[in-house]
Amino acid sequence: MHAPSSNGLIIWVVALCALGTQGQALAQGKHLRSIRVHVDSVFATDTHKGMDARLAATSVGNRLRAVFDYTTYRLLKQDEEETVCGQAVAFNLPGGRILHVAPLEVEGNMIEMELVLFEGAHSIMRTELKMLMNRGALILVGPRSPRETYITAIAAETGKELPEETTRPEIAVVPGGATPARLPSKAPNGP
Repeated sequence: MHAPSSNGLIIWVVALCALGTQGQALAQGKHLRSIRVHVDSVFATDTHKGMDARLAATSVGNRLRAVFDYTTYRLLKQDEEETVCGQAVAFNLPGGRILHVAPLEVEGNMIEMELVLFEGAHSIMRTELKMLMNRGALILVGPRSPRETYITAIAAETGKELPEETTRPEIAVVPGGATPARLPSKAPNGP
């Protein structure tokens, strides 16, 4: 199931949430938990080479097979950052794009996030959404051509409980007109 092209911009946003009520709840009282954001960058084509072994046994690989009908999926990059509500983290994506992910609020096992995608200094997508933490994923698709596309899978999970004196940042998540933060590239097998 391939979607029609849209001038190389993000053309789909698909939220995949696991059924059921499993997942950890995040206390909204005195304690603040860290939130770990995972981002997988995948290149999908119709070259009949199968699924990259690093993706094959993962939930991301299973979701890709369930949603798309490409014949080849190659993992380009995996990134993971830890943050708290109100504090954005940035991810360098293939093709020079930069993705800011900012958890905004956690209610039960759902997390509200703001996503901003930059191409150079220009924001090309900004959206807020809710997804199921610890069991759900968000998939961004694009840019694409008729037989290939880039896919970015975003997942979040609760982390460790932070000390009571930890407070939420008082600054705006991504100020209007701000340029994206570019992170140094990490070694593929590094920490």
